[in-house]
Amino acid sequence: MRRVTDSTRCACAGLALFLTIFGNFVSAQTTDQSTPNPAPTDKTTNLPQPERKSFLHFDTTPTTAITAPRAVDVSGQNFSQGGASEGKVGTGHQTNGEIVVAPFPISNPALGSGLVVVAGYLFPISKGAEDSPDSMVGGGTFYTSNGSWLGGIGTKLYLKQDRFRLTAAYGRAQVHYDLYGIGNAAGNLGIYVPINQGGRAVLAESLVRLKGDFFVGPRYQWRSLNAGLNKSLLPELNIDPVELKSTTASLGFHVQRDLRNSQFYPTAGTLFDVLGDFFEGAVFSSFSYQSYTFAFNKYAGFTRRQVVAFRIFGCATAGHVPFYDLCMLGMHDDIRGYKTGRFRDKLMLTTQAEYRLELPKRFGLAAFFGVGEVAPDPGAFNNDNLKPGGGAGIRYILAKKNHINLRVDYAAGLQGGGVYMGVTEAF
Repeated sequence: MRRVTDSTRCACAGLALFLTIFGNFVSAQTTDQSTPNPAPTDKTTNLPQPERKSFLHFDTTPTTAITAPRAVDVSGQNFSQGGASEGKVGTGHQTNGEIVVAPFPISNPALGSGLVVVAGYLFPISKGAEDSPDSMVGGGTFYTSNGSWLGGIGTKLYLKQDRFRLTAAYGRAQVHYDLYGIGNAAGNLGIYVPINQGGRAVLAESLVRLKGDFFVGPRYQWRSLNAGLNKSLLPELNIDPVELKSTTASLGFHVQRDLRNSQFYPTAGTLFDVLGDFFEGAVFSSFSYQSYTFAFNKYAGFTRRQVVAFRIFGCATAGHVPFYDLCMLGMHDDIRGYKTGRFRDKLMLTTQAEYRLELPKRFGLAAFFGVGEVAPDPGAFNNDNLKPGGGAGIRYILAKKNHINLRVDYAAGLQGGGVYMGVTEAF
């Protein structure tokens, strides 16, 4: 493992940035124990139990609909009749709004028992804006018996026939989860320490449409975070103690070219998305570092009810990157089958493909497979550290007009497998 000298965005409309930041905290592996094992203070035995094999994962994919590379916009197309027609976002504009509500029960030893609820309202911002996707507002919350909780609200607005896109989100959380070290060696070792982390987060973003269907604009985010754990274990985890209580803030940019025919269930088109965030003291950040993500998605509909989706995702960080902002395998569901945060480092590359099949009575099926890897520098990528993951799942359409699916998947990786639950597709 390395010493920290040098960035978790992990997050239906609403929780957006906040679950992007804290989404990895919600994943929780299960065991026969009733509570997580505390970390011993004796450095001769200072890390706790070996890795557990299965987990239940509340997938925060739907809540990143505002900021993440996938599902960054809302379709105005009516998909109640299915189909794989070509076309850009905004065709077939709706005149009425649509409400989406999705509850998820949670019951596992790491988080305890509780309930997650996300809700969103999709609506045309003006009746005459035929070429503009629906705007959206939403929120979500969860609470569990071990004291973990989270809540947030957010909105994304499409203005002037989709020439301008405005995003805003706010959230708070306090969650208990397991923290691994940094690098492939720490993840392969599979031992952890319990940590309690929480705080607040704010995001604001404004995009303007340019030629060639590109959107470009500035973004700002601010987070006040605190964490509690056995500080005697910090050297073994390669975590700087000052990262346990810190404020991070950044000015950044967002570049996107979105040619999908839907934002929630694309059957044709492509998505190109680049994010860059620059954390500096001048904007009230405790650390100076940079974080970048890149995504390219491709969708192809072979028949009216069959779609194949392909995705490449990359993450890079530089500077004094706090442990919660490093690239993490499993962030944005790249790759499913691994607990988010178990493998984290300064760089990450992933790719995956998914087959989607619509069935009668609102149901559907999906099968997926991908590989990914984290590394401290470009020269450290190698086949030995590749992490494959794949699985299958079922779908149920919650909202016909925008084809918003409830998703339940089982995915397995090298260290075991788990169940993923979420709203909208993984990418």
